[in-house]
Amino acid sequence: MGGIVSTTPPSHKFPLSTVETSQYLRPSKLLLNVTVENSLGAIQVLMSPEDTVADLVKAALLIYDKDKRRPLLKDTDPKCYHLHYSPYTLQSLKPNEKLKNLGSRNFFLCSKPPTSFGFI
Repeated sequence: MGGIVSTTPPSHKFPLSTVETSQYLRPSKLLLNVTVENSLGAIQVLMSPEDTVADLVKAALLIYDKDKRRPLLKDTDPKCYHLHYSPYTLQSLKPNEKLKNLGSRNFFLCSKPPTSFGFI
């Protein structure tokens, strides 16, 4: 099971710090699993709850490319990919949506279908 998991510097003590809100404590980092289309196993990414779906896509693609996972990606541009809750959901997540509002920690990253021009 591969992938890089970002960790806090050694000077930090566990458990991870929390951000206090008016109703409850919220963790300062989220461990998210992203499965890339046609790939084996999920990539684990440690992100801030304030980050967006677009940030998660960018981080997952960076880790996937850095790890030289197979199959190799044709394109590593985050704009060429959609993030979904699972491979079985048709609707992709909005790129500007905050991670803390998603309600899941497991996602599926797939390439956008190619657009065809010139239909007659």
